[in-house]
Amino acid sequence: MTTTPEPIVAPPTAGVRVSEPAGTVRLDLSALGVDHRAADFPARFIEFCEQNNLYEMEVNAAGDLLILPMTGFRGNQEENFVNYFVTGWRLSNGGASSSQTSRFRLPSGELRGPDAAWITQERLDALTEDEWNRVVEGAPDFVVEIRSRTDDLLPLQNKMDLWLAGGARLGWLIDSANRRVYIYRLGQPEPEVLEDPETLSGEDVMLGFSFPVRQYIFDLR
Repeated sequence: MTTTPEPIVAPPTAGVRVSEPAGTVRLDLSALGVDHRAADFPARFIEFCEQNNLYEMEVNAAGDLLILPMTGFRGNQEENFVNYFVTGWRLSNGGASSSQTSRFRLPSGELRGPDAAWITQERLDALTEDEWNRVVEGAPDFVVEIRSRTDDLLPLQNKMDLWLAGGARLGWLIDSANRRVYIYRLGQPEPEVLEDPETLSGEDVMLGFSFPVRQYIFDLR
């Protein structure tokens, strides 16, 4: 997965729902002879990421390697706070939490990374050695995306749809700029919209989990 030509930012194909923020660099892997649906691709992808760890990368359904823009210091702090609370909950309740450096392989062939996520203990126990060391198959049971300064809202909404289509049961899209949260639930056609909520609940997916979104996201600094 190495190449010498400079990556080209290609416009999205007509009719395709874009799930990447503005400023994302796209590199067509098929043009390099790389099949992103191959069984060994996740291992090769993780190795490539480890060799280029200054960049955050994903792969979309079309097989484009995506080099994502940095979120900046505030975005990193927001992600850290959410992950702190999710990790604290799972230490008492089981399962496994993961941050933006983890990748999940969706049925569409996409390799995506959430800002925060959690999988059940049952899924954790069933992970293969390859999944444990590289990429987990299927979406997390719970997933969080936070809108950063580089993000347009629509691509993030489309990404949340990808998570739900991939098997996620509960998702939060936190729009810090507008003090708004979109709650995505499996089997629910449209997300619930919360205006300036004080806390968010893990509902029946993460029983007893609560995140003070106003304190740690909306009112951050």
